[in-house]
Amino acid sequence: MNTLSRYILKKCFLNTVTLLFAFSMIYTIVNAISEISSVGKGSYTTLSMFIYLGALLPTYIYLLVPLAVLIGVMTGMLGLVKTSEYAIMRTSGISLGDITKILAIFGIIFTVITFLVGEVIAPTSSHFAKVYKMNKMNEQISTELSSGVWSKDGEHNIINIKQIDQNDSNTIRGIQIFAYDDKQQLKKYIVAESASYQTGIHGWDLHFPIVYNYSSDKIIIEKPNELNWKSSIDPSYFNVLVIAPEDMPAFGLSKYIDHLKNNNQAVNRYEIAFWSKLLYPIACISMAFIAIGFIPNNGRNINLSTKLFFGILIGVAFFFSNKLIGFIAVIYNWNAILSAIVPTILLFGIGWLVILKKEG
Repeated sequence: MNTLSRYILKKCFLNTVTLLFAFSMIYTIVNAISEISSVGKGSYTTLSMFIYLGALLPTYIYLLVPLAVLIGVMTGMLGLVKTSEYAIMRTSGISLGDITKILAIFGIIFTVITFLVGEVIAPTSSHFAKVYKMNKMNEQISTELSSGVWSKDGEHNIINIKQIDQNDSNTIRGIQIFAYDDKQQLKKYIVAESASYQTGIHGWDLHFPIVYNYSSDKIIIEKPNELNWKSSIDPSYFNVLVIAPEDMPAFGLSKYIDHLKNNNQAVNRYEIAFWSKLLYPIACISMAFIAIGFIPNNGRNINLSTKLFFGILIGVAFFFSNKLIGFIAVIYNWNAILSAIVPTILLFGIGWLVILKKEG
């Protein structure tokens, strides 16, 4: 990488990071306003609120990176135009294609950063934030039904879990297991006060269970101290009860989707979230390309505020269209891959059209 490339990348990088910090602070302040009403419930204090919002910062950063890349590249390149550095570069033999390659590298760098934040940092911090707030407000992990979590476990088992330990998802309480035979007749009913997950056996140790074995003419009751329950459900299954599918890592979503498929349950929402997690970071490259269209050849008659306005408008439009298409796709059961890829492909196409028009 030559000196010129490093210079341009440094300018764009500093602007992007600065804007990302500013956007994240604005996002946090807006959310803080809505959080104020929760202060005072249980032991949820003002300090607790700031810890909660601080833990959500990686999630905000993940969402805002493409917008920051667009505005960061725009302001960086417009700064070079205003100081006539861009004109000197072009007259010295640097083509628009060379500039495009440099900005493509910039977009790839932030694509990798966005993917890592979305896969490693944001899901962990978001899970911590949600559990931390629930602990402070003395709330339980929410479920769709007041009776707890219901799920299929294989072809013949239905399980009900009343409570997941907030501090340790390896521990669950209030377990009921309904085991059926091929004719859908109840064969076994198991209740247990608690269970702990054992990685070695890929299952749960039921503590002090009561087992009801049903036959044609009698019920046999067993009360062992421990019972191994091999299950397709592991602690990561409960993450979806704490954080939205869109905030989960792609690997965790993949495991959860496999579980749902194995139990013949609906997977469309989770597949859309999975493909969106994989494709969303690519928007950084498209944003870098689109920014090229806002770069004039000289510093005369530059209306920076107008260019920034339209740049922000494009970034915000992409953000909301991505969310809107995702919601509509869930409602109308659209193809998950197409629903996730359409906004990114459209943005990428717009970026290339901008470059081709600029070259023409």
